[in-house]
Amino acid sequence: MITAHALEVLRSTALFAGFTDEQLEMVPKVAMTRTFAAEQTVITEGATDVRSLFCVLEGTCDVLVGGELHRSIGAGGFFGEMALLSDGPRSASVIARDDVVVLELSRRHLRGLIGGNPEVALSMLGELASRLRTTSDALAAAIAAAPEAAAAARTHGFAAGHEPPPLGSIAGAVSSASD
Repeated sequence: MITAHALEVLRSTALFAGFTDEQLEMVPKVAMTRTFAAEQTVITEGATDVRSLFCVLEGTCDVLVGGELHRSIGAGGFFGEMALLSDGPRSASVIARDDVVVLELSRRHLRGLIGGNPEVALSMLGELASRLRTTSDALAAAIAAAPEAAAAARTHGFAAGHEPPPLGSIAGAVSSASD
């Protein structure tokens, strides 16, 4: 059972900001509340077995890319959205910094939520597009600031719209640019 506090946290989450009260109240009905102890892994970089989005209701999670801290996410933050939209591997690991309560929304449940409410999809896509723009801007800034990353991007055809360079060659610069 989700608490009134958890609904308020969801309401403050950018991902659900465009939801009406009625739409917001549907989310916990199709999602699952999960608890993770401090230092427990929520998702693992490279994994392909879980297709869920997580919204932090209580506590703080650390996002690690290549074992390096990329950012922290507290109550009202979310992660795992790329797994809902693509079949690629997880792009980061997420570890509970302290005891954490999250709301897990699987791809299957998201489809059910969107099925009768297409405006829910538009609201969520707006936030995901905003995150993509922020990441793209940070990547462009990192490449411009790091000549070796720009050379790697050109070598791997990234500038021409092909596969991106290895994440390790630019991950540190992107992390610095986006923090």
